[in-house]
Amino acid sequence: MKRSHVYLLCQIAGWGLHAAVNVIFSSVYGGFSGQQVAIFAWGAVAAILCSHGFRGWIRRHNWLKLSPLRALPRVFFASIVVGVAITALVTAGWPFVFGLPALLKSGWLWVFPAVFVWSVTVFLWAVLYFGVHYFESFQSAEVEKLRLAVVAKDAHLRVLLAQVNPHFIFNCLNSLRALILEDPPRAQSMVTELAAMLRYSLQSGKTDSVPLETELEAVSAYLKLEGIRLEERLQVKIEMDADSLETPIPPMLLQTLVENGVKHGVARLPHGGEIRVASELRNGALKIQVRNSGQLAENPGSTRMGLENVRQRLQLLYGDAASLVLRNQDAEFVVAEVSIPLAKSPA
Repeated sequence: MKRSHVYLLCQIAGWGLHAAVNVIFSSVYGGFSGQQVAIFAWGAVAAILCSHGFRGWIRRHNWLKLSPLRALPRVFFASIVVGVAITALVTAGWPFVFGLPALLKSGWLWVFPAVFVWSVTVFLWAVLYFGVHYFESFQSAEVEKLRLAVVAKDAHLRVLLAQVNPHFIFNCLNSLRALILEDPPRAQSMVTELAAMLRYSLQSGKTDSVPLETELEAVSAYLKLEGIRLEERLQVKIEMDADSLETPIPPMLLQTLVENGVKHGVARLPHGGEIRVASELRNGALKIQVRNSGQLAENPGSTRMGLENVRQRLQLLYGDAASLVLRNQDAEFVVAEVSIPLAKSPA
């Protein structure tokens, strides 16, 4: 329903209920009559008209934008004015319902109690009206806050993903530069693999997730590139659970872990080493493990941007449900373990 229709329905229902309660109380203490129904019905009509005019005054003078403390005194005095107006309209209807002599005979002592009752009722109506609008404003502010948080999250993810691409390209170009003079045929092969990697890297920036199998193809291309450079110094072993290959993961995540293992592990060892990549589905999560020969050690020349990038992206996408742990497995291997929940895909 439109807001105007809802407002009109609430006006009729609310003041109609007010009139009905008055009729019931009047019948209990003074007996039921059609004249009572008529005067209370006219009171409801007068209240609808006056409160509607009050609403127009509130909107025209932007009282809804005021804080409750600033709006309260304005509403208080305005309610008295509206209460007087309703009382005047109801009084004007008395001669038509009960006759003019009945009005004159009643005296004027009832006027102040009537003004008081109508003023209090209008004040309560205004409190309800302001309360509904304050609640809607609060909800709108919360929705806007969430929308801005989503926008900020998306922008942050794009920045983090953009950091991965230059990091990867920089390492590949260094390897290619070293190979061009030493072995041109291998350099050509490396350019082909690099082109495939760049294509994947550019496409990955357009999505928040890719199947693990797609990421694995890019990792295989990367390992071929490093295999050309490191030759027999790089041994690769891949053991992926077939059921896990369709699981969505953030793009360039596995690539970053493998690249970190090669750069800071295998490539630094005089005789090279081994990269092992494995995955499995366990306890409602995708477990990815990348092991590389070597040991964790402080490296002053490392920015640790790659692993920090992975951690931040996992936190933004999955919160505390995902994790990345890097540790020495034994005296020969370092292991990076990633856990990604299956129940929640990247946002």
